[in-house]
Amino acid sequence: MMLPPQLAPWSAWLSLLPLDLVAPLGQMLLRLQPLVGRMAGVAASADDIPAGVGSIARRGPYERMLLSEWGVLDAAPDEFIRRAAAHELLFSAPEPQVQRRARVCVALFDAGPEQLGEPRLVQMALFILLARRAQLDGASFEWGILQTPGPLHADCDQPALERLMNARTVARVGSAERDGWNRCLAQVDLLADVWQIDGPGAGVLHRMTARASIEQPLLDERLQVTITQQGRARQLMLDLPDPASAVRLMRHPGNARLDKMRDRIGGHDTPSLKHAPIFSLGGHSVVTARADGGSLHFQVSDVAREGYIAPRRQRRPKKGSVIGLTAVGSTVSCSKNRVWFNQFHGAFHARECPLPPPEQFTTPRGTGQRLPTFHMNTHDTGGRIFVLDAVGRLVCWSAVSTADANTVFEVIATGVVGVVQTGDTLVWARIKDSCTTLECYRDGAVSPREAFVFSGLSTRVLFGDIGSSKEPRSWRIAAAIKETTWLLGQGKEQCNVEIDDGATVIGVTRSEPADWAELALLVLDPSRRCVELRGETQRRVVLTTTAPIAQVTLDPASDRFCWILSGTHELFVRHLHDEQALLHVIPDGVPDAP
Repeated sequence: MMLPPQLAPWSAWLSLLPLDLVAPLGQMLLRLQPLVGRMAGVAASADDIPAGVGSIARRGPYERMLLSEWGVLDAAPDEFIRRAAAHELLFSAPEPQVQRRARVCVALFDAGPEQLGEPRLVQMALFILLARRAQLDGASFEWGILQTPGPLHADCDQPALERLMNARTVARVGSAERDGWNRCLAQVDLLADVWQIDGPGAGVLHRMTARASIEQPLLDERLQVTITQQGRARQLMLDLPDPASAVRLMRHPGNARLDKMRDRIGGHDTPSLKHAPIFSLGGHSVVTARADGGSLHFQVSDVAREGYIAPRRQRRPKKGSVIGLTAVGSTVSCSKNRVWFNQFHGAFHARECPLPPPEQFTTPRGTGQRLPTFHMNTHDTGGRIFVLDAVGRLVCWSAVSTADANTVFEVIATGVVGVVQTGDTLVWARIKDSCTTLECYRDGAVSPREAFVFSGLSTRVLFGDIGSSKEPRSWRIAAAIKETTWLLGQGKEQCNVEIDDGATVIGVTRSEPADWAELALLVLDPSRRCVELRGETQRRVVLTTTAPIAQVTLDPASDRFCWILSGTHELFVRHLHDEQALLHVIPDGVPDAP
């Protein structure tokens, strides 16, 4: 198994896991490793018994003075006297024999009721970290369960890890168990590094060099881990893997593969039906909102895969209400007078600024509504965040760097009826002087430029695959010119497509994966149970479902589309021209849909 370089030190344990469980456990290892640190111990000291001549010193008897110094005495007596006065003469010296005491790391785990459930995952991570740390320092690793005093276990392989996970009990550690371990530890080397891993409020052993306390806060989904070494306590709020991965790690760490391609996630991670999923640039991942204001970020492979890949979860921001979500899960939140930029990298990392006045920026009505949000970040121009507000204003916040607290706000365009980002380019359509005008902004440009104008008003404009083309006339677009009539165009190609009353247009593409195929709209029918490609002369059903479809999204660059079913909240991703699902997510506790 090929692991990321940062996880290579623990490959002996991570390679035992299914590939989809490596990432969640690896993240815990990376977060905990700085708190664990290196083994403490007595440094090597010199023995009184010389092992032979193998060193050079600036002091010593003259019979041990180096031959080169005798040569200086013969050739330059004055220089020899100066060196002797300055203690610069060199003498051969005995090489001391270095001895190290045998060292051992002992870890004792609490398997009682306070440590059942998610705290066991932290115990698993600490088991791996301490075992690897002992190997690096040439020490042995031994472990035991606090509830069962007795001989220590010397193995640290997969069976040992499974025994640790299976050592669950309803008994708490009492004085009898502590006395038993105190007697056992009295026979262990005095230089042993002894770790006690339990919950808060537990009794302390007589011999203990470090303690890891694992606690589940009442109002937080994270675990609080406190590690105390040498009188100093360090605390960490640790994010947990998704519930499905956590259960598989705890029950069957090395045998937790899924036969089905479908991913089951916890009920609290249910995708929201109010917001359409968002594809990343290139369609290699998809982000969907959660009902609580957080988001889920799923990787999408190029082919139908087997096994489970856990989503990356983003919790709702601590400040403000979410009004915008980007293609990578970053969010914009606001209150009555402030704006916060959450989970952004670059210049907008942890940035906040005043909320613009209503005449410049209109937030969505009610809670839960999201505005189209786009992020551009370069080292040369800093960062820019574009948002299409509730009344069709395209606005922009810009910042130079994280070191510069100044944030500039400006209104880019008004009357915007469509916007899309591709690479380093943002393209939008606006109504101006009774015409539909296409404009674009390329990262690094001073201001937007007008790209293309066509007569007539459009109530909505969709963009197809723009790619890297800089010629606006080659862009694939679809414009709603009447309630049920759409104008499709690319280059010299142009046609009108009629849709049914009440149908929803999702995107614009081609009816087949070829340049000669006719332009087509991806349409969700009024019953919300059928998705079809509709061109000027052709119609082809792409998807039919028995449950209504709540949301559909098309990525025109990859021709992948994603939909969420009402009722079950299941999320699917597949290619327009291939019926094999690339991703199928089922929220836990929700019955399967046909």
